[in-house]
Formats: sequence, C-alpha cells, structure tokens
Amino acid sequence: MLSAKEIEKKVAELVKPVVERQGLILFDVNYKLQSGRWILTIVIDKLEDYVSTKDCENVSYEVERILDSEDLIPGRYYLEVSSPGLDRPLRSIEDFKRFIGSYAKVKTTKTVRGYIRNVDTENEKIVLEVDGKEITFDYKDIKSANLEIEE
Repeated sequence: MLSAKEIEKKVAELVKPVVERQGLILFDVNYKLQSGRWILTIVIDKLEDYVSTKDCENVSYEVERILDSEDLIPGRYYLEVSSPGLDRPLRSIEDFKRFIGSYAKVKTTKTVRGYIRNVDTENEKIVLEVDGKEITFDYKDIKSANLEIEE
C-alpha cells in the first residue's frame, strides 16, 4: 500500500498533463486525513489571471476520470480542486516577481509585512516597502512568505 506522500507524487504525475492542457499550472497536491475522512486536494493556478470556478470544475471532472481508471487510492476519499487563494504562498523568486506591487508577509529571523517593490532575480534580492521605507532581503534568508490582504 502506498503512503500519503507516494499517493501525492503519483497523483501529481497523472494530473499535471491534464492541468497543463487546460492552460493551468499544477500548484500543489495534498492527500491527508481530516476529521476522519481522506481528502485529496489539487491546487491549480493560472499565470495571467485568477482561477475560475469553471477551471476547478473542468479539472475536477478530468481528474476524477483518471483517478477512477487508475485506482491508485485505496478506499473512499473526497476530491477537492481549488486555487492557491488570496493568501497564497510565495514559493519561488518568480512568484515574488509575478506579484510585484502586492502586499506580502515575509518571514526571515523576524516577520515583516509590506509591498513587494522590486525583485532582482540575478542577485536573488527582494525589496519590500515597509512603512514607507524599502527593506532588501536575500531570497535565501526567507523562511516563508505569502500574499496577504491589506488591513
């Protein structure tokens, strides 16, 4: 029997081509036990726009067919297809570049909130505007980051 991590990896391999055929990006796959039920969550993204409900429905329909025919997940589970959301994680320097101008929370040795103002991919530097001042971070020092909704 496959572990949850192995199932995530196999599902990702199976669904990535389906997601990409629809002009989307496979952002994440999670398979975990929640409140006594196994939940398979497939998170999709779109580079130029927001993910629509229709995008999620189309991917869900295709993925269900594939998973039913492959039968790699034992027992019952629930399939969820969603977008990364408004508070999406920033997992690469390209994510920072894509969201220049957005409000973000960045954790290094401390937590800072501000606007992404500049991204130097060559030198791997991120510039945030915090309370009117620009703060530069080395990308390698960032432990985690995500977009936030302004208060």
